[in-house]
Amino acid sequence: MKAIVLAGGHATRLWPITKDRAKPLLPLGEEKPIIDYILEDLDEEVDETIISTNEKFAGDFEDYVEEYDRNARVVVENQDSEEEKPGTIGAIINLIEKEDLDDDLVVIGGDNIYSFETSNFLDFCREKDGPANVVFDVKDEEIAKSIGVVDLDGDQIVDFEEKPEEPPSTLGSIAVYYFPQDKVSLFNEYEEHFKQTDVPADQYLDEPGRLIEWAHKQTPTYAFSFDGYWFDVGTPRGYLEAFETVVDGNINNAASVNNSEIGDNVFIMEGCELDGAKIQNSIVFPNSRIVDSEVRNSIIDQKSNIEGADVNDAIIGEHTTL
Repeated sequence: MKAIVLAGGHATRLWPITKDRAKPLLPLGEEKPIIDYILEDLDEEVDETIISTNEKFAGDFEDYVEEYDRNARVVVENQDSEEEKPGTIGAIINLIEKEDLDDDLVVIGGDNIYSFETSNFLDFCREKDGPANVVFDVKDEEIAKSIGVVDLDGDQIVDFEEKPEEPPSTLGSIAVYYFPQDKVSLFNEYEEHFKQTDVPADQYLDEPGRLIEWAHKQTPTYAFSFDGYWFDVGTPRGYLEAFETVVDGNINNAASVNNSEIGDNVFIMEGCELDGAKIQNSIVFPNSRIVDSEVRNSIIDQKSNIEGADVNDAIIGEHTTL
């Protein structure tokens, strides 16, 4: 069994902290980046993991694989910007052809944080012996509007709507998929089908949920449901919520904190200096300085200097002075 971890996006919704940093390599706690929460499970279950990324971040992922000693290799997508990106499905199709992948296949978005065990998902997949998608009740209609929503008969997907304007439920498809070896051909069949239609390529080759939307009508496709938590770390809210659930706040021992009020879900990284600061629901990257300021619901990148400011719902880029 092989795994593909999708890490080719430019994460514009998290700019500027992701302008020169791949989103899956953002820290989630002191010890490891987001992607490592995925790969530490996969290493036990698959023969090899392929990290599919763009040329800009390929070296960073290669450094990650070496540092964390993961059973993975990095493959570069042929694109330089978000505008030139082949689409998520397009990237998978290109990778399957380029690497001549002929094996059971797991596909995972590299910015997913979830509470289920990969081994439980794969046991479910082997039992069903068909394509499978992980689903999770997001319990929020606005979130459901931004993802695929499924309808089930038992464990089988009987309806699927990608990004519905009026979600019929909040049971959402998340970017974790399985295709047995004899169903990997669905990717090419899907592309060939839509080539015969007037649907624009940048639409049908984009979100991987659109493949499930089509595939469940071609062959029995199953849903693995779980309780617990799931975060798509694609927005500041998602990143902060992931920290709150997975990390639960921390002040690095190498940080200097004086005359400051530290509220809930605050993560202060090494080398930071806080004096007369009030911090709530925020992440402060290394070697930043916050003096006589209030910071709420924000992400402060490294080596920033904030003095006498009121910062709320903000993403502050590195080396910023306020």
